[in-house]
Amino acid sequence: MANEKKTNKPEVTPEYEKILYTPERVEKWLNGELTLQQLTAISGPEMLQMAMIGFRMYEQGRYGEAKMVFQGLVTLDPKESYFLTALGAVFLAEDDLEQAKRYLDLSIQANPKELAAFVNRGEVQLRQGNVLEAAQDFMKAVELDPKAKDPLTMRAKVLAAAALETIESAQKSSAKASPAPAKKK
Repeated sequence: MANEKKTNKPEVTPEYEKILYTPERVEKWLNGELTLQQLTAISGPEMLQMAMIGFRMYEQGRYGEAKMVFQGLVTLDPKESYFLTALGAVFLAEDDLEQAKRYLDLSIQANPKELAAFVNRGEVQLRQGNVLEAAQDFMKAVELDPKAKDPLTMRAKVLAAAALETIESAQKSSAKASPAPAKKK
C-alpha cells in the first residue's frame, strides 16, 4: 500500500449519463424547470472559473473568444445576470449595439439591481443617440450605489453629467433656433 500513488483524478460515477439524463430530468429541462447547468451537473465553481477566463479574454481585447465563453455560460444558465451583463459588454466592445442592448435588457430583467448592466446599457443608449434614456440608466446606476463603492458608479456619474449637459445644450439650441412668435398689433 505504501507504494500506491494517489492521483488527484476526479472520480466519475460509472454510467453517470443514466443518472443525469433521465427522461424526467430532460423533460424538466425542456419545460424550463432546470437550467442546462443543472441538467449537466456543472458546478458553480466550474462556472465561475469559466467566467473568469472569459473576463480575462475580454480585458485582453479577445472579444470573439470572450463572447464564446459568455454565450456558453448564458446557454448553461440563462437566468444569471452576470453572464448576461458580460455578454452585453462584449457586444458593446464590438460595437454591436443592438445585441448589447438585448443582453443588458435581459440582465436587468433577471436582476434589477445589476449596476454594471445599467451603466453599459446607458452607454449603448448614448451611442444610439437616446440621451434621455442613457441619463435614466446612469441615474439608476448611481441610485443603486449611493456611496459609490463600485468604480462603475463614478463612470455612471460622469456619463450622466455628460448626457444631461447634452440635453441642456440641445434645449438651448432649440430655443435659439425657433424664436417666439411675434405678437400681433
